[in-house]
Amino acid sequence: MRPPTAGSSYISRLSDCGRGDQMIIGIYGYQDSGKTTMAEGLVKALVKDGFKVASVKHSAHADVADEEGKDTRRHAEAGSDPVVLATSEGTVIRVRGGMPMEGIIKMLESSFSPDVVVIEGLKDGPYPKVSLGDIKPRRGTVMSNPGLKELVAYVEEEVAVERALASLPGLDCHKCGLDCLSMARAVVEGRRSIRDCRELPSRDVTVTVGGRRLATGAFVSEIVDDTIRGMLGSLKGYEPGKDVEIRLAAKNAESKRRPHKRR
Repeated sequence: MRPPTAGSSYISRLSDCGRGDQMIIGIYGYQDSGKTTMAEGLVKALVKDGFKVASVKHSAHADVADEEGKDTRRHAEAGSDPVVLATSEGTVIRVRGGMPMEGIIKMLESSFSPDVVVIEGLKDGPYPKVSLGDIKPRRGTVMSNPGLKELVAYVEEEVAVERALASLPGLDCHKCGLDCLSMARAVVEGRRSIRDCRELPSRDVTVTVGGRRLATGAFVSEIVDDTIRGMLGSLKGYEPGKDVEIRLAAKNAESKRRPHKRR
């Protein structure tokens, strides 16, 4: 069954683990509790409904080594990290040691842009989860032993909420009377429109720091857009009307302690 309020306060965005407007759902339980069967059914249903799905299988077993003598095993033993096996039927990436789930999710988002990421087997993490069997529910569990149809309906609704949320500035200013997550749910349910947001940016400006998207309203978006384009207007090669991307590398501690002196 689904707790009445768990999902509303524990919805996961890839911005929490990196960036994005995709939905992440975990499925966990003891061995033989039906995790893989549920994950398989969920993926099939979502793909049939037109969603792009990525899966992560988390295992407590440490043995991921190739067979002795295989070419990829020899590459790894020589020191390559990662090692990629590319064939006409698929591609396998082998990374030495464990990768944090946040890193895996970032890789999936940047390379494949899935609508949904299904994680099987990991009990903890900052995303909604489904428990199967008699395991004690962990923090973030939104359903316990749901039916497949119930789980599919929940995930598809949350994907719609994520998409609506990605269209909002994320300021939680309450000028519309709601925070951004509540507003997104109201939009999905047909009670509100995206246009009801009082801080909806008129410019398509995205600012990220350390991989996390910063909340920007109408005023900030206009100031950033006007300022940057005004500055670039004097540079050779700038073409008005085209997308602009600027990256500022982090300053190290030494450069912060010793500011540049003008002569």
